[in-house]
Amino acid sequence: MKNNESEFKRMKKVIISCVAGSALEWYDFAVYGFFATIIGKLFFPSGDQFQQLIASFGAFASGLIARPIGAVLFGYIGDVLGRKKALVISIYMMAIPTALMGLLPTYQYIGIWAGICLTLIRILQGLALGGGFTGTIVFLYEHSSKEKKSTYSAWAPFSLVTGFILGALVATCMDKILTTEQLESFGWRVPFIISFLGTFIAKYVRDKLEDPVEFTEAQRTTKSSEKQNLLGNLFKNHWKGLILVVMTDVLTACGYFLIAIFFTTYFETVLCLGRHYAFIIQTINMFFFALFILFGGWLADRIGKRTQMILSVLSLAALAYPLFTVMEEGTFVGALLGQLGIIFLFSIYYGPIPATICSMFPTKMRLVGVSISHNFAMAAFGAYAPTLATYLIKYTGNIAIPSVLFIASSLITAIALFFWIEGMEY
Repeated sequence: MKNNESEFKRMKKVIISCVAGSALEWYDFAVYGFFATIIGKLFFPSGDQFQQLIASFGAFASGLIARPIGAVLFGYIGDVLGRKKALVISIYMMAIPTALMGLLPTYQYIGIWAGICLTLIRILQGLALGGGFTGTIVFLYEHSSKEKKSTYSAWAPFSLVTGFILGALVATCMDKILTTEQLESFGWRVPFIISFLGTFIAKYVRDKLEDPVEFTEAQRTTKSSEKQNLLGNLFKNHWKGLILVVMTDVLTACGYFLIAIFFTTYFETVLCLGRHYAFIIQTINMFFFALFILFGGWLADRIGKRTQMILSVLSLAALAYPLFTVMEEGTFVGALLGQLGIIFLFSIYYGPIPATICSMFPTKMRLVGVSISHNFAMAAFGAYAPTLATYLIKYTGNIAIPSVLFIASSLITAIALFFWIEGMEY
């Protein structure tokens, strides 16, 4: 009991700092998702609402595509120069561009340059995310004890959802107190501008935290030649781990961005519930999402990661379409419960994911390995998931059709989990 208490006391500062820093990075994604309709209208004017949404989601996707480049950059910084240094730089690189996005002139003032500038900022944010979130994952994983790896690593995706909740609350408040005209005029800008406060979080992390002991010990035994040929050694000796992480993360990528980005627009424009009710449903379910993730991480340390994740992804594959038909009714309760069911099954899989992907690489190249494989999966399978779901609805007329994306990604992930053997880890 005393050991558990001392570990939690030691981890508390690490958890709070990492959650705050990572939440800032994902706060932006939430705000962007909530205001995707307005951003599409202001930056990509067109007579077709679907085309505006697709253009808006396309700018969103450009940031995700930049993540693999950021993964190489920040993975190298983290494995060679230090975990903390990579984390601090990524927070600054996210906070400042996000604030600048709230100051961008729209199409009305600078024409097509508005969309171009928006896309460039999304790319810069994508570079930061390429190392920020995975840096948080590795930082928590290496600071925690062997028996609590899944429990404490789950705080990384918890921070992701916390950022989304914060963004959802800010967006909901703006929607509540402002008219549609005011939102389109200036209201959508405010949530982006206040993200500049994240620079203070970066300063706290820089001043108060230290690199994990596991990492500093590995650094002492790592030869300078190994550091210089970090990527070569990774692809030569750990290519199986890279492939397994990518396949295991297919559901992470597709599922998260459908839940976090697509559903708000889905409730508002497809189910015709209106922006206000769409915001309320999304905000409520994100609270449950965060709690379910922590539960999933805690449970995995007790019953085993692999078994738990296989059961959850197969259940999601089987129940995704029925849950979408519940939402298809177009009622507030149906939308709330249908999405909540998907979130629960996804969270039981998602909670152990950070510990799972970290365990596939040795300490000396863990951050670059996790960053490259995880971000490649996010770019390849998550970037265009909201766009693809929108297209599927438009061209099939079936508003439950996005369920096939959950089904397909769940089955691919299940195959990877069958090949991955728990216990054969670093």
